Amino acid sequence: MAFGASSAIFRQWLADSLAPTASFAGKWNSTDVFKAALFNNTTTPDKTVAAAASAYNTGVWVLANEVTDANWPAGGQSVAGTGSGGGYSSTSNLITFDGTDTAGAGNVTVANVYGDLLYDFTLSTPVAKQGAAYHSYGGAQQVTAGTFTIIWNVNGLMQITV
Repeated sequence: MAFGASSAIFRQWLADSLAPTASFAGKWNSTDVFKAALFNNTTTPDKTVAAAASAYNTGVWVLANEVTDANWPAGGQSVAGTGSGGGYSSTSNLITFDGTDTAGAGNVTVANVYGDLLYDFTLSTPVAKQGAAYHSYGGAQQVTAGTFTIIWNVNGLMQITV
């Protein structure tokens, strides 16, 4: 299978956010660390999987499918600007969770990057490192001894229309 062309919020992330269990209270407006891990085209994302299958290093998000470099390590880069209200906004009919564009530290060499897994690195319950969303890059991306930057959509890391 293949990464595909769509990006999505995991259904279970949204359901758990709305529950809310004590561990999920305020996740859209928290100090938790969110990370973006890069993945190849072997990964076939599914937005309807159980929480355990959306987490980093589980399901299709296993290390064997991850694309890494010394400057974009396994587990991904932290996404700045998401915590303490910096990433959350609610206006009109949109709820948005945003962060700053995310770049590798130093020179990065990666190839065949088809997308990323955005996950909560801090979360341990109900599932450690539970996936929040995944983003397709629309095809293979690469850089050789340069800066690999995820330029997040103008509409944020995740956005819900109500």
